[in-house]
Amino acid sequence: MADVLLDVDGLHVTFDAASGPIAAVRGARLTLHRGETVAIVGESGSGKSTFAKALIRQNQAPFTPVRTRITGRAVLSEATGPLDLVTASAATMRRVRATGIAMIAQDALSGLNPVVTIRRQVGEALRATGVRIAATALRAAVGHLLDEVGLPDPEAIARRYPHQLSGGQRQRVMIAMAVARSPSLIIADEPTTALDVTVQARILRLIKAEQAKTNAAVIFITHDLGVVARVADRVAVMYAGQIVEVAAIRDFLTSPQHPYTAGLLASVPGARSSYPRLKGYAPEPNAVPEGCAFRPRCPFAGPACVNAPPVVAGEQRAVRCWRAAA
Repeated sequence: MADVLLDVDGLHVTFDAASGPIAAVRGARLTLHRGETVAIVGESGSGKSTFAKALIRQNQAPFTPVRTRITGRAVLSEATGPLDLVTASAATMRRVRATGIAMIAQDALSGLNPVVTIRRQVGEALRATGVRIAATALRAAVGHLLDEVGLPDPEAIARRYPHQLSGGQRQRVMIAMAVARSPSLIIADEPTTALDVTVQARILRLIKAEQAKTNAAVIFITHDLGVVARVADRVAVMYAGQIVEVAAIRDFLTSPQHPYTAGLLASVPGARSSYPRLKGYAPEPNAVPEGCAFRPRCPFAGPACVNAPPVVAGEQRAVRCWRAAA
């Protein structure tokens, strides 16, 4: 896994709200390799989706009316050379969103156009690659994609509108649209949250199968640690806008180093852990305490924790904590 696809360093995302600036992501650092899956986990409001959307600048105009500042570095390795997604032009980012990075949204119904047929929407995803496709060939390609993601009777599905499909079918359409572009990176933002367990398992297998065909990297955002155990090679844990731990999946599950990670695992129903479950709530983005943001909830908090903790990085792991630095 030496082939680095994405190198994120010091990424900050700040929303200029009426009440003042809100730091939603604070100095995130993450490296992603081709062919690997990194799960990003954390409580609601930890900055997971904001981090992912910043990579494709989807939390800036014209996607949101709120003025958003993105700083730091997020370098994508392309065939033509490295591209910093933070400073790239608007035209370049349109190309990246069309062909380089695909997002599978949590709510497939809102991610699809309700007044456009499935055939046309998948066809537009194919055309976004810039390759000219004749109408007959495009029709066949759409049918092939729908069949590839396991949809029964692709021709009938292609004629329908999003509201005429089940939740699992809509999610498969979203995956078909994502892989149509042969992206180097797929961002899956809670793609199985609203699905039952059986459909969820099928969607997870489908994403892994499509990933294997192209050696794409996957960022998988979820709060479901059971899903994490099934899909992830590595895990990045976010708390109050910061990545506080990055570890291989086995290390994450068996030997968490950050107190928040340990508390998160202990809070899973039925978990056998000597570590106490998480108490209290994560801070609001505009009320993050000085020093270690987890300090008010941490059973190991000490005098040093009033200061910003260092990142202790090894070959396979990184932890933002004073205990790890001791």
